[in-house]
Amino acid sequence: MDTTGATAGGGGGGGGGSGINAEEEQARMATMVEKLQTRDALRMYTWLSQRCFSDCVSTFYRKTLGKGEGACVRACVRKYLLVTTASAARFAQLADPYAAVADDEYDDEE
Repeated sequence: MDTTGATAGGGGGGGGGSGINAEEEQARMATMVEKLQTRDALRMYTWLSQRCFSDCVSTFYRKTLGKGEGACVRACVRKYLLVTTASAARFAQLADPYAAVADDEYDDEE
């Protein structure tokens, strides 16, 4: 009888411990995801800066961009953001097909 009581008590303690472990694991995963998102954002910023700079800037005679260079950089960034936004929206639809159906139904009601 003592063995059953010890096992039951151990199982109950283990269940409480696994709840804490699950919460710790969730917090650890959230921290990891945040670090990965930050890393990816920095990589994207660096890549976009290099890409638009190399495509648009041709002279190094002054500290500021010329009018044409500035317009080119703005257009480059705008195009990239539009493509990225459209891609993200499409991936979201592919990830959650029910949301796309709900959006279509909402559009039909208007």
